[in-house]
Amino acid sequence: MPDNRILYIRPEAKEKMFKYKQVRWTDKEAGGILIGRILSEDENFIIDDVSEPMPTDKRRRTRFSRKVEGHQEYMNDAFEREEGSCFYLGEWHTHPQRIPIPSSVDRNDWNRLLKIGFESSCLFFVIVGLEDLKVWYGYGEEPIIVELKRRGI
Repeated sequence: MPDNRILYIRPEAKEKMFKYKQVRWTDKEAGGILIGRILSEDENFIIDDVSEPMPTDKRRRTRFSRKVEGHQEYMNDAFEREEGSCFYLGEWHTHPQRIPIPSSVDRNDWNRLLKIGFESSCLFFVIVGLEDLKVWYGYGEEPIIVELKRRGI
């Protein structure tokens, strides 16, 4: 990240997202929220879990619109289970692309979320493609969004 902190995505969270890769022509985009922690000793981030698509979400081949219903309850359950030590860290969704690239709709949604303000001073945005997962990091009052480079898989 620009401030030299590190984002780690737990394998279980990756597996949940990878279940929704759009490998068939009929597969629809999927997504959810990122739930994780900020480590007190070094302020690095860990994504521990993700919510999965809910029945109220709008899913199309090339569009995903996450609704609050279901995802908020999932976050509330995680917050209670972890005794308040987890946070909303951002959003994830799939793209039917080999290597995912955010659309203008994605970037507009990300900018809107960054202006709301959450527990952390930044948010992460994950897009799962057919061959790769990419992560973007957004921060600032006038949102700045940068693609993160991977150190390891």
